Amino acid sequence: MKNRIFGAALVFLSLVLGACNLPSGAPVTEAPSVLADTSTPTAALFVETSTSTPEALVVSTDTASPVPPPQDPLVLRATLCWQGPGPIYDVVSALKQNERVKLLGRGSISGWFVIENPIYKDPCWVAEGELQIDAGTDLTNLKIFNPPPTATPTKPPTYTPTPVPTLTPVP
Repeated sequence: MKNRIFGAALVFLSLVLGACNLPSGAPVTEAPSVLADTSTPTAALFVETSTSTPEALVVSTDTASPVPPPQDPLVLRATLCWQGPGPIYDVVSALKQNERVKLLGRGSISGWFVIENPIYKDPCWVAEGELQIDAGTDLTNLKIFNPPPTATPTKPPTYTPTPVPTLTPVP
């Protein structure tokens, strides 16, 4: 009876000690083997099959996560897209708030960007303050756009009044 209890205790002890050796991310050279003979109380012994000292595991905590490429600019609020820099040019279309637009270049006039019109797919001008541009966006290699010529104002027609005949009553 004592042998059975002692044998069961050894098996239990070996399971508990074996649980301490669960995978921990450290390299394992070889698993220890357990020899158990339940016929005599002194038959159980642990044999280490490797005599080498395990190497220290170096874990790097600074994991470099990939930096995503910058996104297209975000329209901050509903605004207009012009044929040139500002209201002296015709409006091409309107831009919606939170819409992403493709950046084509910078205007040679400070404070303006040229984007691809999301509706008609042609270039149009939008004020710099209307766009949120990601910090990683390289603006130095953008194409520089010169404003197109403004429409030549035509001379408004002059009004020449036509004489109105006056009627005089007949006596």
